[in-house]
Amino acid sequence: MFDITWIQHAVGHGGFHTGHLDVLGEGSFNWAFDCGSRRTAKFNEYLAAWARRSPMALDWLFVSHFDTDHVSGLDSLMSRTVVNNVMVPYLNEREFAYLLLHEIARENLDRTLFDLVADPIGFFVSRGADRVIFLRGRRPDDEAGISEGGDPDRPKDERGWYTVISPSPSTVSGPKMMADKSISPAHAQIVEGGFCEITLHAQAVGLRLKPYRAPVQPYALRGIIQAIKNLVGATFVGSIQPGLGALAYAVARHARTAAGRAGLRSIYKQYVGSSNRASLSLLSTPFVSTGVGQHWSLLRPFRWTDGSGSAPAWLNTGDAELLDSAELSDWQYCYRNELAHVRALALPHHGSDKNSSAALQWLCPNATLVAHVRGGSKKHPGDAVVVAAGDRLASVTEEIGSTVRMTYRAYNSK
Repeated sequence: MFDITWIQHAVGHGGFHTGHLDVLGEGSFNWAFDCGSRRTAKFNEYLAAWARRSPMALDWLFVSHFDTDHVSGLDSLMSRTVVNNVMVPYLNEREFAYLLLHEIARENLDRTLFDLVADPIGFFVSRGADRVIFLRGRRPDDEAGISEGGDPDRPKDERGWYTVISPSPSTVSGPKMMADKSISPAHAQIVEGGFCEITLHAQAVGLRLKPYRAPVQPYALRGIIQAIKNLVGATFVGSIQPGLGALAYAVARHARTAAGRAGLRSIYKQYVGSSNRASLSLLSTPFVSTGVGQHWSLLRPFRWTDGSGSAPAWLNTGDAELLDSAELSDWQYCYRNELAHVRALALPHHGSDKNSSAALQWLCPNATLVAHVRGGSKKHPGDAVVVAAGDRLASVTEEIGSTVRMTYRAYNSK
């Protein structure tokens, strides 16, 4: 009566996770978390094959953050698949500028990245998305008043399913600059406070999607916009719409030469911080009424586990920084009621020692620990993470056999 399949796809160093829900007599629901890989050409071939096998629309696309290895496949995905709703972390212009320089310093000069940084709303809506929702974490010195209204989410779709977002997203106030004048501000919404719950239900069954992003703490990015403007000779007109507009493309032009890249790297080295601090996590779990039978199974390389009696959860973390005890505590508080039910935990930043520790693993004692990495990588997952994980660790590489898949079925037990 109710089936869900979660898949961490074999795309190597990057991330592509999909979920598919089927309700007997009520249709299907699909979502994805991140869409990128360092091996872009091979990944695009993989996406093309995936789209042929999975022709249904994506109801939700969650982008953890805008690093190239998490977004490089977005153009390919959205050219082959209808994407209805997109959720991304909100970044102000200083954080976007840091992200741009960070990727340039790593030689990731990708057109998709520049388009995203220039105008994230325009990027997704011009590629067919119905709306873009920003999830914003508060910080003491950040700008206020970027949202207004409080219109409720559309609660019922053509399939008869009810979708509720709590707290309700608000419309982003009309931007001063919009590259595509056909894109209405109504396409952009925002949820304040760092986390929300998206619940989908039909009859006595449903799905809960719970994204979280850490509150971004202040760090030394105050002069970054002016430093870039001085270098590239561009004028930046600030806007309450996220993105860098024409400044991003001026940076791209400047980065075409070795001297230009060297100048941009010198600015990058003057500033500290990480775009990973804004990276989304996403928990996905079914819910059913009492008296319904439940069974789940998880398949990983060389191991298969299953169980019954309670609904499982999958928890993605993108590149979230969860090494600091305070940041881990905030993350734990958000997911405190679900951690014991997590059966698959995607370790942050490919299992990097700099993003997580044994403390994170202990919070999900029943989970397989998933690291999506390049085959043969000596850097990821980190040594400390490997030691702490032991036989719970499953590395998803670009080899098809490394895929991790979890299935769930709810049925009438009478």
